[in-house]
Amino acid sequence: MRRGSLASALLVVGLAGALFAQLRSSGDAPAAGPHPAPGGSGTAWERTASLFCEFTNMADQAPRVGFYFRVVSERASPAFALVFRREQDGSQVDFGGLEAPSPLWTFDGSDSPAVLRSPEDDTRINLYGYEPGRTGTVWFEAGLRSIPYKNLGGHCRQSA
Repeated sequence: MRRGSLASALLVVGLAGALFAQLRSSGDAPAAGPHPAPGGSGTAWERTASLFCEFTNMADQAPRVGFYFRVVSERASPAFALVFRREQDGSQVDFGGLEAPSPLWTFDGSDSPAVLRSPEDDTRINLYGYEPGRTGTVWFEAGLRSIPYKNLGGHCRQSA
């Protein structure tokens, strides 16, 4: 039994590492650095915070859906611009262009756990460890609550 648990844990770590490497090499999840400012003005930000959340099926731990956000304000109640959503089959929906502007998700830190809500409030991400203004990179537990995806467990990576 322990051998199976260890193999499962190694598989999850390997998949997360592969996804992270793919995101970094494809340019979808850039390291902190200059990014275009909202509105397409082309000016660079000194530092851009981001949040990447990935949720898995409970039975087989395969990544089911991932969300990548750019933090557009780092006040006590930040707003999050959705950059892309990646599905289990590898398909991806990009936001931020003229055809699909970035939807702004809202953050509610008064709840326990903190909650990130989609504009339509049909998808919620429970954040068990997000701290606005934290520097560096940290992973923490998260939960997805939505009608299309049901309830999924997962984790998020906060980078600043």
